[in-house]
Amino acid sequence: MAFFCQSAFAQTDTVAQDQQTKQEKDLKILFKKTKKLTSDVRTLTVENSKLQDVCDSLAQENKALSEVLQGSTNSTNEKFSKTDASINANNSALKSRTTWGIVLVVLLVCGFGCLAYYLIKRVKKGSSSIDDVRKAQETLTAAQTKMQEESIKLDNKLLEIAEKQIQVEQATTNAAEPSQEIDHSLVKKVADEIVRIKVNLSRMDSSIKGHKQLSKAVQRMEDNFKANGYEIIDMLGQPYNEGMKVIANFIVDENLPEGQQIITGVTKPAITYNGKMIQAAEITVSQNI
Repeated sequence: MAFFCQSAFAQTDTVAQDQQTKQEKDLKILFKKTKKLTSDVRTLTVENSKLQDVCDSLAQENKALSEVLQGSTNSTNEKFSKTDASINANNSALKSRTTWGIVLVVLLVCGFGCLAYYLIKRVKKGSSSIDDVRKAQETLTAAQTKMQEESIKLDNKLLEIAEKQIQVEQATTNAAEPSQEIDHSLVKKVADEIVRIKVNLSRMDSSIKGHKQLSKAVQRMEDNFKANGYEIIDMLGQPYNEGMKVIANFIVDENLPEGQQIITGVTKPAITYNGKMIQAAEITVSQNI
């Protein structure tokens, strides 16, 4: 009887290990896709910012050209008024030189007309360029939204697989000898992804499709961790002090109040197990010192 029990337990353990190996492969593939999508989203964000700068520059040029056109129009009207007054005042003198007077007026009108046409064309061209840039920006924004939606789908799938794999590992851990050392590697890897997802969600509009669902999935994973003795310490946005047991990278931010240090990025979160730290945080600290 004992032999059969051992045999059944060995088969169950083998199935669990095979399932865990498959899920680890799926998890790695999803990690790579997620990192690529995150990189693409960042690239699109940079391009969107550049297009916004171009749009602002063209808008300023359009405004300047409009002012020049208005000044030219006012100047033309003033010259026409002066010309009419001069013609009325010197009508008798101009009779002998009607031909030359007409030629002069025609040349004057043509000159200012050409100038006005040139300026109007420049303004229309500027407006057309702004419209093109805005259309390109709208297309880019739509593409960015689509990329964010795809990123959310992948992250949801990643958390789903990670949750199943953690359940398998917990079952294996519970069946192991009490003296056997616990492997925290999967928990650390999933915790890193949870922090990355939370940072990405904070930068997205909450109206993005799947945003709420992914936020709930992250919260469910954190609750699951706590139920099993793990805690991911949230440091993002917190003040930094020298006593923290972290690996910190410092950057200068002159927009902060003088002397202030704020944690603005988390590469790896701090993790505790049953109150004992098993992973120190790797963070980015913005400061104005």
